[in-house]
Amino acid sequence: GIFAALFYALYGIFVVFCQILAVPWALYMQWLEPGAQDWFQNSFLTVICSQAPLAWLFLRWLLTSDHFLTKIVPMIREEQDRSGGRLPCIEKHWRCVYAGISVIVQCLYVIWWLYMIYWPDYPFNRKSHMSNFPILPLKLLLDALPWTFPYRLLAPMLLCQIFSVMAKLHIARMEEYQARHRGRNSGKALFQLLKRNIGDREAEEQAWACGFLISVGLPCISVAMLVVLFMGWPEYVIEHWFFPSYVLHLVVQSAQTFVSAAQITSKSKKVRLEIVEMIVVHEATFTEHGFQVEAYITYLSNYYQGFCVLGTLVTNELVTQLGNVLALTALPLVVKYLVHT
Repeated sequence: GIFAALFYALYGIFVVFCQILAVPWALYMQWLEPGAQDWFQNSFLTVICSQAPLAWLFLRWLLTSDHFLTKIVPMIREEQDRSGGRLPCIEKHWRCVYAGISVIVQCLYVIWWLYMIYWPDYPFNRKSHMSNFPILPLKLLLDALPWTFPYRLLAPMLLCQIFSVMAKLHIARMEEYQARHRGRNSGKALFQLLKRNIGDREAEEQAWACGFLISVGLPCISVAMLVVLFMGWPEYVIEHWFFPSYVLHLVVQSAQTFVSAAQITSKSKKVRLEIVEMIVVHEATFTEHGFQVEAYITYLSNYYQGFCVLGTLVTNELVTQLGNVLALTALPLVVKYLVHT
């Protein structure tokens, strides 16, 4: 009814407020202690605080897009029919990881916020700065930050989980496509099924181009900026010790997004090889002539590829290389952090 619509509209406005509240964090810091931060430190705070509202905007667009309604919803219904009505979801161990990290990050944020705002040596309690900003409005904004933080924590995590579910839907379709090859089949029907799968995967790649920039690109930029801060301003990173933990939280989600994309590539390669093997050993036969079967195998081998992001094929090898680079980068930073603390 009208009250439900009004409640939904008011709740939407509240969520938007929660998402954008922390974006001007650098401005809050300038109000607290004018001139204490330079442009790079302000840029780091803006980049890391912008991921939540950007993720929320992308999810808002995705869940109301034609792609979701015409591609994803039918795939969900197909999976429900195959699994007896169960909705696809991520693995239990990943859900536990997300829940555990979220609780830890939330607790760290509250502790850091209390330390920053109410610790006697912090700017909010330095009387010399009380006249530099409107104290009551700023205090209300700062007090609202920990209460609205769960909403900002949720949006990037949902972005990662939704992509993981969509990856599972594509993998389920590949498994169904492979199973259809057993016995004697029409090559033309299988070819149409193959083209449908390829078209849906390519549509997914286009739809998630911006999503990957948000869920993977911004965490990578945040890590790079954090490295620069470690090298140039280690005291600043120690003082703002919450943000490295928040960046780690975003990196874990980014890694899961990459792993899900790599699973599509790995499954596609496996399906291609197993179908060819089925044809060789006559587990799969066709009603068409030999040259048509050969053309079908050639098309399958050349065009049934994995998941690409901005033209780059995401593979397990790529994920491993990125993980090695991150580990080699993090080790000296941890040592330097321990030395300064």
